Amino acid sequence: MNNDSPLPLFATVSATIEALNALKEVDVSGMKSAVFEMPSQIVSGLDRVSGNHAGDVPLDRSKFHLVGLGGSAIAGELLRDMIAPGKGISIHRGTRPPRDKAGVLVSSYSGNTREILEISEIVIGGLRTVLYLTSGGLLEKLGNESAIPVWKMPAGYQPRAAVGWSMAMVAAIMKRWQVTVEVETKLRVAAIKFDEDIHLGPEYRHPLVQAALPIADAILDKTTVIFHSLRCTGSARRLAAQINENGKQAAFPLVMPEAMHNGIEGLMGSGDVSQRALLFMMDSNDSPSLREAMQRTWKYFDGQGFTSLHFPSAGSDQYETTLSRVFIADMISLFLAARRRIDPTPIPTIKAIKELEPPLNESYHPQDRVEFH
Repeated sequence: MNNDSPLPLFATVSATIEALNALKEVDVSGMKSAVFEMPSQIVSGLDRVSGNHAGDVPLDRSKFHLVGLGGSAIAGELLRDMIAPGKGISIHRGTRPPRDKAGVLVSSYSGNTREILEISEIVIGGLRTVLYLTSGGLLEKLGNESAIPVWKMPAGYQPRAAVGWSMAMVAAIMKRWQVTVEVETKLRVAAIKFDEDIHLGPEYRHPLVQAALPIADAILDKTTVIFHSLRCTGSARRLAAQINENGKQAAFPLVMPEAMHNGIEGLMGSGDVSQRALLFMMDSNDSPSLREAMQRTWKYFDGQGFTSLHFPSAGSDQYETTLSRVFIADMISLFLAARRRIDPTPIPTIKAIKELEPPLNESYHPQDRVEFH
């Protein structure tokens, strides 16, 4: 495990037991079970679709397009962390992909995400292969009516808790569409190894669980900014999303070295540093210059009084390392929920906004333009 920050690498056994007990009291829906289930979801997901029809092999196999939002899109970014940034997967977060000859995977766990449903009807047709990935809902209905292959995930999860199912099926699609032949096999091997590892002994003695608790305590009740390299994009987005949704705290990812040219100024001018926490997520394949830039940035902000620490990882290859990052990220978010005495599963703000009826404000017109004189 790699961690260069002065924070303790591991919480004590007694502190970890206490935190897990506190989590058990508030985790009414069993979000922690889904976190520990993630690697077995991957293996089961690969088995589940072994006989599924994926449509014709796309004419352009250099990449494929993944259309999704939130937990339905993060699977593609995590797989991209595992293979190489920008290779094989073009991700469209609620936006329409270009009309080329690459395959299009439309993913919505619930099958009822409005933005994704609108796009799903547009991408059909032309010299392209289209596939829908969902647990049901209107997307499944549309696929059946339009003769589009539908790959189904098990229902009953929060989308963010089904990331293992999503990763497995996206990897299997990549193999069927001949974008890459090795991702499915390597993902399976890593998931089996990781699943055995996290169930080897008591949860409170697992190093990844013990590593997550000090980070959760350090960022508790602080707005968290995650500085990350391109190779860690999916992992950083996952961490930020989980802190937001499970921990009900604000967190934002910033990619380096771009953030050194803008984001750092905003942080220094944003007020009370005691209310900010910075996490630095690097990869062993990052260039020496980027790692040096990360270290300089960490050292500077640490000297300015910010809570600044490095994000740990473990694993013998990119597949294992990415799975470990996802697991640590998820456990950090759950420990935050435990410390704040809140159930990590409900997302009341998201639900309330979706239930609002337009028009929100009759005086607001998006088509209005400012006139220059």
